Amino acid sequence: MTEDKSKLGGILRYRFIAMGASGLLIVVGIILFFVLGFNTGIDFGSGYSERIQIAPVGFTVSYPGTDNAVLSVNNRTLELTIRSSDGVAVTSFTEDVYPTTAEIVDKLNSLGLDAVLYSEERTGNVVTGFGFPAVLTSSPVKVNYATDTVDVTIEDVREALAPLGSVNVQTVGSQSEAIYQIRITVAEGETQRDAEQKVNNLLFSAFGEENTVVLQSDFVGPKFSSSLFRDSITGLLIALVLILGYIAIRFRFSYAISSIIALFHDVLAMLSFILIFRLEVSSTTIAAVLTIIGYSINNTIVIFDRVRENLKLEKGKSVDDVIALSVRQSLTRTIMTSLTTLVAIVPLAILGSGDIQLFAINLTWGIIAGAYSSNFLAPAFLHYFHKIMPIDKEKEKKEEEYSLV
Repeated sequence: MTEDKSKLGGILRYRFIAMGASGLLIVVGIILFFVLGFNTGIDFGSGYSERIQIAPVGFTVSYPGTDNAVLSVNNRTLELTIRSSDGVAVTSFTEDVYPTTAEIVDKLNSLGLDAVLYSEERTGNVVTGFGFPAVLTSSPVKVNYATDTVDVTIEDVREALAPLGSVNVQTVGSQSEAIYQIRITVAEGETQRDAEQKVNNLLFSAFGEENTVVLQSDFVGPKFSSSLFRDSITGLLIALVLILGYIAIRFRFSYAISSIIALFHDVLAMLSFILIFRLEVSSTTIAAVLTIIGYSINNTIVIFDRVRENLKLEKGKSVDDVIALSVRQSLTRTIMTSLTTLVAIVPLAILGSGDIQLFAINLTWGIIAGAYSSNFLAPAFLHYFHKIMPIDKEKEKKEEEYSLV
């Protein structure tokens, strides 16, 4: 049967443009997948990740006494806690009282510790790594401070780690902070200690052990990463099947299959976006995908529920006209809910860092793609599936009345 295009108005008029744009995006994503593959994090691509900061030593401190002495950092403030038979003595080295490391060293020496000044730095720039809280003994503990005078670039870090082969190095924060995220793949049987040693030995050799502060490290073995990836995909598929079953029962199969195809579009559109901009794929990505599935299907169900209601009310209109009318009636709600969510998410995507920023970026694109598919693609799919499985308006009316009882 030949389609009478003159009868199709509203959103359905743009169905070919919408499908063409979506198809192009997904095809580009598929090509990039086979050419470059995903930029997997260590969650899904086994490896070792380490965040370091290149910062000079402000001073070293040791404790020759027999009491328990601990040096910790709280909110960029050094705290010395000494526990003895007389009680607990706590000294906080706040920046207003001890503005530089020189004043801190003088105070530590007056308390009976052995502190040696290396460079005079601002107290508030203290860098905390794996060494804190530090139990002070006769062996000196170094305390590092961030400074703008550090002349280390991301190219210097990559050059230092070049012997490892394929290494992913990224700058965290501003260049002046000299904080870098390092990721390497690990071989079967390689332990976290092995990976840590080969990375740190090269860094210590290039920048000095005393100036290299390890802020964070993560390790995921090959077996665990493959298991996590498989479980994540399984969970995603189960979610889609349950949604398909719910809509098929709540509405009818033509609505359900239209919704699921639109949801698959949302997932593929997000993955294409990730491939194009080479974003990291990790468990955070799966969380973003599942969030968008719930967000998008909710919007689609609202539109389809309006379609079913209008089929009962608009007796003189065709199904295609009812679909176009329902999308138009729901458009204000879609715009307001999308913008409200984006107001909360976009600042995190711009100003955030690490996994939070990655999640916000994925969610921002997913909200846009989900709103687009709910209003352009899902109605278009319902239009085509109506031709295969015609929607009986009288039956819809009876089912609606039954569901309200």
